[in-house]
Amino acid sequence: MKSIDTNKILNELKDKLNDDLNETQIIEIRNAYINKYISPLYEELKLAQIAEKKNIGNFVNIFKNEINTIVEEVLTKVRIESENKFHKVDYDVNIDNVNLTKGGLTPITLVTNEILEFFKALDFQVVSGEEVVSTKYNFDNLNIDINHPARSYQDSFFINASTMLRTHCTAITAQVLENNPNNDIRVVTYGNVYRNDEDDATHSHQFNQVDIVWARDGLNLRNLKWLIASLLKHLFGEKVETRFRLSYFPFTEPSFEVDMTCPKCHGKGCPMCKQTGWIEILGAGMLHENVLLSSNIPVKSALAAGLGVDRITMLKFGFTDIRDLYSNDFRILNQFRKGN
Repeated sequence: MKSIDTNKILNELKDKLNDDLNETQIIEIRNAYINKYISPLYEELKLAQIAEKKNIGNFVNIFKNEINTIVEEVLTKVRIESENKFHKVDYDVNIDNVNLTKGGLTPITLVTNEILEFFKALDFQVVSGEEVVSTKYNFDNLNIDINHPARSYQDSFFINASTMLRTHCTAITAQVLENNPNNDIRVVTYGNVYRNDEDDATHSHQFNQVDIVWARDGLNLRNLKWLIASLLKHLFGEKVETRFRLSYFPFTEPSFEVDMTCPKCHGKGCPMCKQTGWIEILGAGMLHENVLLSSNIPVKSALAAGLGVDRITMLKFGFTDIRDLYSNDFRILNQFRKGN
């Protein structure tokens, strides 16, 4: 492992975290340091010899904790100061407010509803489910091996060894499928999912997903392609085209990454699609035989797809930073409010 002067880096971090920063700026600095100094160490850890992994792993954990400790101390100070400023103001909660206006749905909710309307028209059962699930449904029933990276504490939020925050809505789909006696099972699950990820412009530790499974004897790739193409036309217009690229997911076989023509340039090439004309939009495939066996359902074929609502929302409305979807910025929210 390359020699790293952690004291120098930590002192540099302390100098950057001055009193003039707000919470968002402090968190952005922390994320920048994690990405610059910690992420490369994780890559080095993957390639290290077994005998070296323990020492490197301990070094990485201690270094990361030191960064987080420094940042948390500053964050706590900023939050206390903010709280004190708030309580210095004398508010009368009984005063009538003549400026109250009607609320509105967030862009994420608007897009979620648009997706669910599509599947309701096809007689799909709509389920949200619990956000705290067992590893049985989040991993075991979905053919996710015990050694899969998602099972580590670095990737997922665990409550205990067998209970966790769901990492995908497929965990709820697995519950609906289990011992389901129907010969035609159509289920769409939606809601918040959680990953142990550093927040930045394109990543969030919490985001929204929709998971689709249609189980019935005789379903094949033609049905899958029709369903996905129809959904994307419903969301982005009739002109949108799709393409399927072979990929790998533990719970589907075969598996595909699905691309659609860029909604901004319509396939001509632009900065949004990196001049390719295509945007990767979702994952899909035929449900794996092991998942069907674990579910103990009476059908032999099923198609599945999973899509991130946040990503679709950003593409539909031109967002460039995922954090804007969760910031409660009224300048943004008011653009989606109907009426007064």
